[in-house]
Amino acid sequence: MHNPPPSVSQRRIARQARERFVAGLCKGIAQLDQAVMEFLTALSTQTGTAREMQARRDSWMQFQKLHTQWADRVARAWQDALAPHVSASGAAAVGGSANPQFELLSDDVVENRIVAARMALTISEQVSAQFDTVRQRTQSLEGQDLGNQDILRPEPLCLRLVEQWLEAGLPREDLQTVIDPLQRELANLMQKQYQAVNVFYVEQGVTPQNDLRS
Repeated sequence: MHNPPPSVSQRRIARQARERFVAGLCKGIAQLDQAVMEFLTALSTQTGTAREMQARRDSWMQFQKLHTQWADRVARAWQDALAPHVSASGAAAVGGSANPQFELLSDDVVENRIVAARMALTISEQVSAQFDTVRQRTQSLEGQDLGNQDILRPEPLCLRLVEQWLEAGLPREDLQTVIDPLQRELANLMQKQYQAVNVFYVEQGVTPQNDLRS
């Protein structure tokens, strides 16, 4: 038995949910930025070898110089991800070709995806319950599961954050240095926004009972 295609109003609710999710994330970018800044500031004051202390200070100074550009880029990348998303049956990789299975990937692209996947795995341990509810309710509205690159999923969201770190001119080594406080703050932010989306869905009448019937 086939489910009827989603109505215009159902698609609109799902679209609004994504918009609210991304808007909430973008408002929280300042918290991510602050967490990284505080971590690097504290790290730069720690004692160590002359080389270690110089490297820490260089990382701190580099982030001081480029953090605003990184934050702005992340916000734009997340907002750009609101463009019509690809269905689960035909999802292409971010920035990928029409035939992603034949795509030749640079070392940077591969490394970005590895880092993002690890971040997403760690974050998912904290947000899985709220995310699963968002995913199920969105699926009940749209009649299909989230596409692999849907911005509601943790991994594409993390991938865009990682990509913009490098695009802003920040070193990959520094990203590895700050990965723990960054993903911890991002997990807290995503948890709040998934909760907000679930509240929105309930307000729109997309309740667990509706999900079960779907």
